[in-house]
Amino acid sequence: MKDELLLRLESFEIDEPGATFPFSARLARENGWTRGFALRVMAEYKRFVWLAIRAGHPVTPSEEVDEAWHLHLCYTRSYWDGMCGGILGKPLHHGPTEGGKREDEKFAGWYARTLESYRAHFGEEPPADIWPPLAIRFSPATTRKVDAATHWIVPKRTAKRVLLGSAAVATLPALAGCTNLLAATGPEGLFCFFGMALFLVVIVVVSKRGGRGGNGCGSGGGTTSSCGGGGSSGCGSNGGDGGSSSGCGSSGCSSSGCGGGGGGGGD
Repeated sequence: MKDELLLRLESFEIDEPGATFPFSARLARENGWTRGFALRVMAEYKRFVWLAIRAGHPVTPSEEVDEAWHLHLCYTRSYWDGMCGGILGKPLHHGPTEGGKREDEKFAGWYARTLESYRAHFGEEPPADIWPPLAIRFSPATTRKVDAATHWIVPKRTAKRVLLGSAAVATLPALAGCTNLLAATGPEGLFCFFGMALFLVVIVVVSKRGGRGGNGCGSGGGTTSSCGGGGSSGCGSNGGDGGSSSGCGSSGCSSSGCGGGGGGGGD
């Protein structure tokens, strides 16, 4: 049976009535989701907030739920006044991880306990497309937010094929020309041949390179979340009295971003 807190959270409207561009639309746009998926994430975010208060142990959100939490912090009146003040009766803070292996292990443990408590309290499996298994949740982060209006988004595999194909088209005739030059002039042609071969090798090596990062998040006493675009980052929240901190940029959390009073921290 649902307790009063969960019922109040479920009935809490984050989307402002009559808004042309409500919270759910912004959440969907910023993450490349459908509106329907964004609404599902918002429902899971409310469950996460309930667990942060009721589970009795630190909890950590999935990346999808964390995106909703991070964005909600930017809606300061809705978050601090409407939800924290009007429903929870206490602040739910959001701050960064300190980073490092120990923090990663801590957050992984918290996430595992969060999934366990989800099953125990809600009597069902967390939806895997919003609450992925531990191994997937804490796999190396390679995603980045990109403005599709100003950038083309091309799969890396496709880009590699195009790059290698273009390099081959440009280099092979040049190698043939160097071979003819080698037959005619000797050392100069040899230098040309090996120079073009080296260029082709560099193209192949560069096309195989790629960056990796990781992220972790959790909550001690209250809640924690990762925020920001890529790299190694995490955010936390403590459910005690005091000031507040929040970040509203696309690059991470900041106590001076757009949130309430002092306290907390930024990455």
